Amino acid sequence: MKLPIYRCPRIDRDLHLTGLVDDPLWQRAEAVSLNQPTDGKPGRYRTTARMLHNARHFYLGFECEDEYVWGTLTEHDSEIYTEECVEAFICPSGKVRQYYEINVSPRNTVFDTFILNGRAENGSRGDFRSWKEYTCDGLLTMVHIQGELGVRGARGYSVEYAIPFSSLVGADNLEPQPGDTWRINLYRIDSPQPRQLEYYSWSPTGANDFHRPWCFGTLVFVQ
Repeated sequence: MKLPIYRCPRIDRDLHLTGLVDDPLWQRAEAVSLNQPTDGKPGRYRTTARMLHNARHFYLGFECEDEYVWGTLTEHDSEIYTEECVEAFICPSGKVRQYYEINVSPRNTVFDTFILNGRAENGSRGDFRSWKEYTCDGLLTMVHIQGELGVRGARGYSVEYAIPFSSLVGADNLEPQPGDTWRINLYRIDSPQPRQLEYYSWSPTGANDFHRPWCFGTLVFVQ
């Protein structure tokens, strides 16, 4: 399977975050689609993501079509992946068994952790450890809902992240240099109704399982 590559442009100022992914600088970033992780085919709703960086931050912008945007969990590190959220699995070191997971719900609730994943590609489970004690210090997130939370008839929601490079330890260069590469995958979980989940990913994983790091795409930092 050929893994996707994303060329992440550098910008010269901080983005103005509103949750709308509407800062003009976002137009410098390619919009990529998140599709069904099993086969890469389009899911029920359109989902796109963009990535940018500057000297201090790695930026992510998600735009999610949805007619029912909801969520009940408000406590940090609560299990928002059982409802609706967008997710970024980020591996600055390139050692894909070690990565950060940072998720954001439509309520702007954050789940962040650091993963050591010993699962094998042949399906054996291996050792899997999640350090929820990890907190992405300095993380900024903003959410905008097109409609009303928890009321059917919405048009969707969008999420912006500003992640400080200082909280993503692992690469040789704390501030990425042109040509530096990370491994990454981007996901969305949609829940048309409670306890019913639908999955989306940028790089297909071949299963409704996001913790398959050998499927991560490549992020290339460019000027």
